[in-house]
Amino acid sequence: ASCSSRVATASPRGPTARMGFSVPGPGPRPFHKIVSGSLSRRFPEALAAAGDNVGLTIDTLREVERGASAHIMLCVDLTEQVLAEAVSQHADFLVTYSPMPHTPLMRLSTDDVMGRILLECAKQQLAVHCIHTSADAAVGGINDWLARSLSRGSTTPILRHPRVPEAGQGRLLDCDVATPLSTIVERLKELLQLRFVRLALGGMVDEESVARAQECCYVKTLAVQVGEGAAVLRGCAADVYVTSEMSHADVLAANAQGVIVLLTGQSTIERAFMHHLRQELEREYAGSDFNVKVRCSSVDANPLAVV
Repeated sequence: ASCSSRVATASPRGPTARMGFSVPGPGPRPFHKIVSGSLSRRFPEALAAAGDNVGLTIDTLREVERGASAHIMLCVDLTEQVLAEAVSQHADFLVTYSPMPHTPLMRLSTDDVMGRILLECAKQQLAVHCIHTSADAAVGGINDWLARSLSRGSTTPILRHPRVPEAGQGRLLDCDVATPLSTIVERLKELLQLRFVRLALGGMVDEESVARAQECCYVKTLAVQVGEGAAVLRGCAADVYVTSEMSHADVLAANAQGVIVLLTGQSTIERAFMHHLRQELEREYAGSDFNVKVRCSSVDANPLAVV
């Protein structure tokens, strides 16, 4: 029998009801439903790309008593290392950027990494909520946060959502004041905690002249898109494109249109946003009925290193 891409532990309905056990009526919402509902309001699943597995993808029967400690852990990628950390830290709820599970399931097996992660989440009664492209498109989501962190100004979606016009893919930032490219680069590196980003100026600039060129170039419009951004950014009228990755051909095509390209590398924008989201959730649950602790995984990291 096939299994959907959402996983839940067995429900007390069905066999227990047929055996004569009473099924409890609705009571106070469990902790994981409260957190998942809050995340769904921030990043509605309806905004996600078609086929993307977002929302509460792994449910749980675990109950957290009101007044007790409740631990939320955030990560970009739910790996076995991150899961082991969550278990060791007694986490109750995992918020992950990347979908888990990320492909439809036919069976759960310990022979593959996704099966092991899902089975361990069920064993440990850990709920998992994935935000992925719903967070990319949402008002106040990753692209909004990135654009507004780089300069003051007004933002609009590059590709508007058909039913929610204020949301959508990418953001075009019209800066209040033209800003030196060097300032944008430094703000980007500080925001993402990076020593280096990749820059394509679109001209033959020798290494010694790059710094001077950045000082002389002023930016009024920025187009941003988390992830591989070419499909969204291509053809957008802006001074600078900021995205995680673009192909060599797409960088050249943007430069040919007079657009400067800044590439941050995969998962760097997402990981920085999760730290921002941690602060948002801490503020949200500061006065709640639960003693909520929110932290980002310390072992969640980009699998690629610069050597």
